[in-house]
Amino acid sequence: MSTPALTVWEAFAYGIIQGVTEFLPVSSSGHLRLAHQFGLGALPQELELPFDVLLHAATLIAIGVAFRREIAAALAWRPTFFACVFISIVPAGLAGLLGKKAVQAVGESWWLLGVCYVFTAVLLTVSERISARRALADSDRPVHEMLGDVTPKQALWVGLLQVLALLPGVSRSGPTIAGGLLGGLRPSLAVSYSFLVGLPLIAAAAAKDTLDGGFGRLLTEVGVLPISVAFVAALVSGLGSIAALKLVVGKRRLVWFGGYCALVAGVCFWMGFSQ
Repeated sequence: MSTPALTVWEAFAYGIIQGVTEFLPVSSSGHLRLAHQFGLGALPQELELPFDVLLHAATLIAIGVAFRREIAAALAWRPTFFACVFISIVPAGLAGLLGKKAVQAVGESWWLLGVCYVFTAVLLTVSERISARRALADSDRPVHEMLGDVTPKQALWVGLLQVLALLPGVSRSGPTIAGGLLGGLRPSLAVSYSFLVGLPLIAAAAAKDTLDGGFGRLLTEVGVLPISVAFVAALVSGLGSIAALKLVVGKRRLVWFGGYCALVAGVCFWMGFSQ
């Protein structure tokens, strides 16, 4: 019997990394590279795409479960809300098509990866401080907590900062939540809108990878058990990380993630120095 391309424990690790770091503002791609550096086995290149589709499917389900009420309500909102979602999606979509090679080059350098983590730490800390001061200054004004209240200007803030998520070391949720806070959204609304905007992008990425095929070989070379373990691990850890993110952002403690990103940046700089 041939050795599987991925063991059950490696599949479990992949699922946890995907489920946790896909949603928390700490970058899944950066953590995956660090995991490979510290011993996590890598899949053959031809199996990476179908495996990514599998993990993205798990994260899509996690978003659907965690934000089922928001998604159901969104379907009944006025067309201007969907226009806002479109505004938030377009910048990242265009940047991804035009700057893919440049982004890949950044991911190959430990030094640049560390810089991206430092940037994430600063962005999270600054956006939270600005949001807290604005909330204090506007404490007498009415609070808008419905996704339908998002304005095109606020959507543009989210869309422009979401472009930064293309860089390794910069998560998708970090810039989008920061963009919402800088645009004037309340923390809980910024989180909900961030994930709602992420749904089309994650689904598009999964659909693109699906068209490239490779699922039959994935099933043959990895096996049903490791695939199932990776999927369930990504789904369960994804639900947990979404709940944790809601709690942390609601308490205005994004700076915790900023501090963590600063520590990861230090590890990246150390890796760059040791090479």
